[in-house]
Amino acid sequence: MTTLNLRLATLNIGGGEKTFDEFTHSTQQSRQEALELLVKHINADILCLQEVTQYMDADGLTHSLMNVFEKAGDYPHAFFGKIISMETHMQVKKEVMVKGIFSDWWNWSMGNALHSRFPFARLADPARTGMPRNIPLFQPLAYEGNRDTDPRYALLTRLKEAPYPFIVNLHLTTLVGERPPDLVPFKKEKAQLMRFQQISRLLDLIRTYILEQNQPLIVAGDFNATEDESGLRHLLSDDPGFVRLRPENDGPTHPDLPRAVDHIFFYPRTRLVDYACRIEAGELSRRASDHLPVVAELQIR
Repeated sequence: MTTLNLRLATLNIGGGEKTFDEFTHSTQQSRQEALELLVKHINADILCLQEVTQYMDADGLTHSLMNVFEKAGDYPHAFFGKIISMETHMQVKKEVMVKGIFSDWWNWSMGNALHSRFPFARLADPARTGMPRNIPLFQPLAYEGNRDTDPRYALLTRLKEAPYPFIVNLHLTTLVGERPPDLVPFKKEKAQLMRFQQISRLLDLIRTYILEQNQPLIVAGDFNATEDESGLRHLLSDDPGFVRLRPENDGPTHPDLPRAVDHIFFYPRTRLVDYACRIEAGELSRRASDHLPVVAELQIR
């Protein structure tokens, strides 16, 4: 019997575009240093990140937070899944894109990222090296430069390390007006429905090739949903093999919300030998992002 000991972390680094606004600005320098120190402190084998940004300047040089994390965590394998970019979604209502035009940037993009100390495998043949796939869960008819029309994607990969677990890194929809103090009831209902639909699409994607074959799977990211929301209950109840890795210090992962919206799930529970999970809630985490990282150590059969 093969078992794999794995440490995995998920973190929405939030407001990432601001990190590169001014390299000489002490606040931004401090934030980037905090991110680097946090990655070293967490020391995860797999790092799932949301809201990662990069831009290409007028000389064709790419400035990317990917490089920061690769060096800080000593990750030989990394993948960026683009969600929004100037070249595809140019919108004058998006401040960073307007800034990019008048800063002579050739492009700016934001997406999810995976960093790994294990090679990525092909989804169909885990003995061979492959690359993650960037899967759309929601694409608006038109991008209007706000979170209501942000496309939503999931990064899907498999590790080239027995028992070859699949990993999904996602960031689900949140809408303006769905939360206090500016709560609009219909916006809350609409946001919950959209997240339910996005989770349903993910389950449809993975059902035949992962769930029905009892393959080990980790789903991590910023769900923008608390554990009791219908979408997450759907994930847990319709496929009872899923288990939420509950942090020992379970609590808020965002300062504006009373409960966690960043989660790590595992499937199937019969292949999870043991786990420990925690929310990194120290000062370093709060300096680095408006979200707190969730870290889990798993032993997978």
